[in-house]
Amino acid sequence: MKVAFLLAAALLAGCSTTLVREKPESVRVADGVQLATTSLVEALLGFKGTRVQAANGAWKDQVFSAQCVLNGDGEKLTAVFLAPQLRLLTITLTKPHTITCERAPQVPRAFEPEYALADLAYVNLDTETLRRAVAPTLSVEDDGTTRRIKAGDTLVADLVRRANGDVDFRNARYGYSYTLRNVAP
Repeated sequence: MKVAFLLAAALLAGCSTTLVREKPESVRVADGVQLATTSLVEALLGFKGTRVQAANGAWKDQVFSAQCVLNGDGEKLTAVFLAPQLRLLTITLTKPHTITCERAPQVPRAFEPEYALADLAYVNLDTETLRRAVAPTLSVEDDGTTRRIKAGDTLVADLVRRANGDVDFRNARYGYSYTLRNVAP
């Protein structure tokens, strides 16, 4: 029931700005280091199924709560980001690597969807797929509990998988962190 409510809320809430990119832009992951995101988009397009994730976190002493509904069929991936009673973003990936992003007025104009996609990849892709997608720019160390994504010796992001299935994620480059819980598969 909760999944149906989230999907209905995502479809009924409006977004005001749409951005379409045939070629994803690179993201800055460390000083002087840019990650080309085309391979991340291609890896995320392999996602199949529906997953609902809840995130509670902090950035610059501001706490936030959001949910993300991922739906993919191996050819197309849609990620809907929701705040309480508000759809913030809908990012749709289609082959070969097109990004369509619908953004609510509350989301800053400077928002770039590739940064959200990088976080989705860091958290949701299996280790080997992530390694292939970020090589040679980044390395991925993963012992099954802790995952570290680095640019050389510089930590870009890390996550810790808890015994209860939650994931503590931290983006070291941009200084935010959140705990992610899978609400549905």
